[in-house]
Amino acid sequence: MGSVYRCWLCLLCLVLLGFCWGSAGLAAQESPEPAQWVSLAEARQRLEAIAEAMHSIRLCNRSNCRYRDISVEVRPIAGVEPPQYEGKIEATLDRPSGSLDKARYRLELRGGRWQLLGGEEVSDVSSFFFEGDTYEVFSAYGTRSRKARLADASSNLRVGYRELYYRVFDQGQERLR
Repeated sequence: MGSVYRCWLCLLCLVLLGFCWGSAGLAAQESPEPAQWVSLAEARQRLEAIAEAMHSIRLCNRSNCRYRDISVEVRPIAGVEPPQYEGKIEATLDRPSGSLDKARYRLELRGGRWQLLGGEEVSDVSSFFFEGDTYEVFSAYGTRSRKARLADASSNLRVGYRELYYRVFDQGQERLR
């Protein structure tokens, strides 16, 4: 009689565990922590650290083919609590071209992390526009634009945004150290 009672009790526990598995009580334990509050000074410091990491990115095979003159701007988003911020990074791209190449990137601090939203890179022969993990390129040599995902791009696509998206960020989301 004792072993039948234990089996019945084990079966009841398994049924209850299966029933509760999808319940709100267990879901609450698995939910991520609420977004932490970040001051304007910390947001700026973290965006400057991202800009500093950009100095190590090589944009072509030449050793001096890198980001130059990087500047950052951080502004609070009005009326949002806890405070959230939008950011902008502007830089010169030192690449072999007939003119200075420029880059502008848009970011937003959400959930305690900087998110790379999009941007543009403009040279004398092409313009790249980025939105999340997609890009569109307009070339002086072609009559049509090309739109694709960064993950599907060939390895000869040497744009700073791609390197920024994967190497400095983790698929567009700030790496927390």
